[in-house]
Amino acid sequence: MFINTHTHLQLYDAKIELVNLHVDSTEKANLYSYGLHPWYLDKETYEAQLGKLEVIAHEKRCIAIGECGLDKLSKVDFDFQEKVFVEQIKIANKINKPLIIHCVKAFNELINCLNLNDNKVPVIVHGFNNNENIARVMVNEGYYFSFGKALLGYESNAAKAIKNVGRKNFFLETDDADLSIKYVYRKAAEILGVDEEIIKQQIQSNFETVFKMQL
Repeated sequence: MFINTHTHLQLYDAKIELVNLHVDSTEKANLYSYGLHPWYLDKETYEAQLGKLEVIAHEKRCIAIGECGLDKLSKVDFDFQEKVFVEQIKIANKINKPLIIHCVKAFNELINCLNLNDNKVPVIVHGFNNNENIARVMVNEGYYFSFGKALLGYESNAAKAIKNVGRKNFFLETDDADLSIKYVYRKAAEILGVDEEIIKQQIQSNFETVFKMQL
């Protein structure tokens, strides 16, 4: 089966689609994640949004918190980003659901936030397209990776990283791209030199492990 671990668009071309919804969204999906994205944080509204998140996070169909994280290219004050991220780490650990992470140029700070707050839930770094050194550090921390359209660029960091992170440590996604997840699977299989069916089976196993679901 095809599993799309992070998408903003319900494309219905995968058996399982984990749709990312902003905490203020009124949309729903069969399976979704909710979180406060570091691009859209507001000091006037974040407390109410965190309260709403904590309620929604208990819903059965909400299977992850995120996307949330840190972004040094965001116009939002970085210290404030860290503050809100820490609160989402606490919520995720309180209800024992995975974190889906958005991280740009802040991997050291990301790791520090997670470790200092005694994170115990699985961490999935979505849209990973960073160098092999960062990938190695993430593997050592026990994090998972979600690779998307960057894989289509054969010389991309994502295409290099997927070879080294181990099949038990990654997922595939489309994010906000109007792209079939089938193309991402096909490219991942091509890069790794394995049959596409092997990728499907491994990602299903990874999904069942991380999200505690039997598919």
